[in-house]
Amino acid sequence: MSYDAWKNYSNDDAALLLHPSGAGKSSLAIEMLALGAELVSDDRVWLRASQNGLRLQVANSVAGRIEARGLGLLSCAYTPEASLKFCIDLSQTCYRRLPFVQEVTRLGHRVSVIPGGPEVPRAAALLLLLENGFAAYD
Repeated sequence: MSYDAWKNYSNDDAALLLHPSGAGKSSLAIEMLALGAELVSDDRVWLRASQNGLRLQVANSVAGRIEARGLGLLSCAYTPEASLKFCIDLSQTCYRRLPFVQEVTRLGHRVSVIPGGPEVPRAAALLLLLENGFAAYD
């Protein structure tokens, strides 16, 4: 499985996209970059535990590069690390209008995993989620 990670431009919160190659992770990340997000890493990322939660770190071998299918490797600005706020798993499907968010424990910390299929979330919506979080339900 490969990974894409990016962070919101206005804070340290990051999302991690999970899915096998060819699912559109990099395409979604490129859309987010065009909207002002910052890339942490494309296809590979390091995950480490810190006192405040999980951190994503760029894999040096891919730092500052992102793959655009049909074009090749593109240069882009990147941030070396960010705090993991959400995982979006494009291999998990949920047909409900409001998907169930699963909590998992990794390296001793809880992280939310959001099902990303069958309809991949839009880049703008993911940036809003990173910026503001989920709204409370009545």
